[in-house]
Order: sequence, then structure tokens, then C-alpha cells
Amino acid sequence: MFKRIIILGVLSLVLIALVLLRSHTAAPVNNPNTKSNDTSEYTTVEYKISEIKGNQYYGTSNDGTGIIFSTENIVSDKEIEVDDIVICYFEKGNLGKGLVKVKKK
Repeated sequence: MFKRIIILGVLSLVLIALVLLRSHTAAPVNNPNTKSNDTSEYTTVEYKISEIKGNQYYGTSNDGTGIIFSTENIVSDKEIEVDDIVICYFEKGNLGKGLVKVKKK
């Protein structure tokens, strides 16, 4: 019985250590396939529009990552249709949630 308590305690400590390690590890923000330079204030990624539902646009990049954006982000005068290529502008260092604008290529 004493051995089981020791094993349970050691396994609990390992689990706690893994949880703490995971919570302190930052997820990568930058995508290496993005076009960016230090003089620009935005990071840009090209997406191919795969589907349009109402005012929601769904797109996929060359590396397989997807995006969903609404018409409020579009600054282009040209109408965007399925299979069009768009350029999405993100805030530098905030690729996941920093969508600023979308233009048709």
C-alpha cells in the first residue's frame, strides 16, 4: 500500500510539472511563410477564397492554414468571389488576432 502512495505522489508531481510547463510556454505567433520585412508595419499573407457564406469569407493559404473574415475587413473596391486571391494584412507580432484589412490581389 505504501508503494502505491509513493507512485501516485510521483506521478502527480510529474503531471503538475507538465501542466506548469505547458502554461508558461508561449505559442509561436509568426508564420515563416508570411511576407514581411522590418520596414513594413504589417505582416501579409495570401489566401485563396474557398467559400462565401453571407458576409463571411473562408480562405486557405498555400501552407494549408485557414482564415475566416467578414466584409467589414475588406478595403478593396473590387468584389471578392470564390477562387480569388486576397492579401490579408495583420499587425506585426499578432498574426492570430490582429487582422487589419483585406485586399483583393
